[in-house]
Amino acid sequence: MTDGDSHDDPRGYAEFWDVCDRMIVSLGFPSIWNKIKLPDWLLYPAAYACNAIGYVAGMRLKLNPFNVTVLTMHRWFTIDAAVNDLKFFPIVPFKDGWADAALWFREHWLPKFHATHQTGLSGIATQSQRKIDIQAASALKPKSS
Repeated sequence: MTDGDSHDDPRGYAEFWDVCDRMIVSLGFPSIWNKIKLPDWLLYPAAYACNAIGYVAGMRLKLNPFNVTVLTMHRWFTIDAAVNDLKFFPIVPFKDGWADAALWFREHWLPKFHATHQTGLSGIATQSQRKIDIQAASALKPKSS
């Protein structure tokens, strides 16, 4: 995504979530922009509440202020420093490299994803449910001192 002038955006950089969304859609998944978006003013208080709950329960919850910041920040990447400092210039243009990446994901990653992400009755992927079960079982074990 950091390939300077060969990127299709006239500004010469890739906006992270836009480029990711194009890949997601090309793999047959719905656009991330069609999902429900919660505002930052709601997410941050919920994240701090999760921190407090996690502290009391002795565990770290995935919703925390750091994750909210990372997932909601705007990011873009340029190669200006690499060009200036290292005299780097991309060998593969963005469109070609991104098409190669999409092909690799379709051939290697997508079949494994479909094989392991069957949803159960609750709508949660089987693999995710296994992780939840493991965490729940470890939370029930007495802590050794």
